[in-house]
This record gives sequence, structure tokens and C-alpha cells, in this order.
Amino acid sequence: MNHDAGTLHTLRLVNDNAYRERLISDPKAVLCEESGHEPREDFAIEAVEQRDDTIVILLPAEPENDEDFAERLTEASQRVYDVLFSSGVGGFLIPDDRLKWILRDIRSSWAAGAEQEG
Repeated sequence: MNHDAGTLHTLRLVNDNAYRERLISDPKAVLCEESGHEPREDFAIEAVEQRDDTIVILLPAEPENDEDFAERLTEASQRVYDVLFSSGVGGFLIPDDRLKWILRDIRSSWAAGAEQEG
């Protein structure tokens, strides 16, 4: 049976415990390594295991010392977050446009590599 690259990746996440642990411990390095994307930007990626009995709460960043709390509250509560899902399993919650484009570059590089392998 032939699967698309997203399904193959999901199967790997489910069946390859060593890979899953590497992805949890250093998701940025694993995603960049697999995609061949070498970002110049400074950012972090956190991986949270999805569990059937767990609700994950994303807390907004604390305001900087000189930042207006009301402004931060408005920004955090009125922002539309970009969520990318692959095959309905897992996903990416992206807090701002800069990070959205970084992730899309990583995913594009990964997809291009997956097509060349297939």
C-alpha cells in the first residue's frame, strides 16, 4: 500500500520510539535535519505529546517589563493563531506571522525531499 509523505511520517511517529524520543527532546534539530532547511532566524520549537486524556493549555507570554499589560492582553486574546494539521494527527500552533513562514519553509523543504525519495 502506498502512503503520502505525511502518512508515512505519522506512522513513523507512532511506531519508532527512538525517533519519537529524539523529536520530543530536540524538535527543532530533528525538523531542520529532516527537511534540509537551515534557518537563519532564532526561534524554538516545543513538542508536546498528544494524549487521549489530556487537555493542553497554551499560556500567553508574560509581558515585558516596559510593556503595557492591557495591550498584551488585547494582543493575546484577539489574535487568530495559525494552526497547521497534517492528516488530522498532531499539528502546529504558530503564534505569529514570522514563525508561520519559518515553519512553512521547513515543511516545504521536507515535502520536496519526500517527493524526491518517492
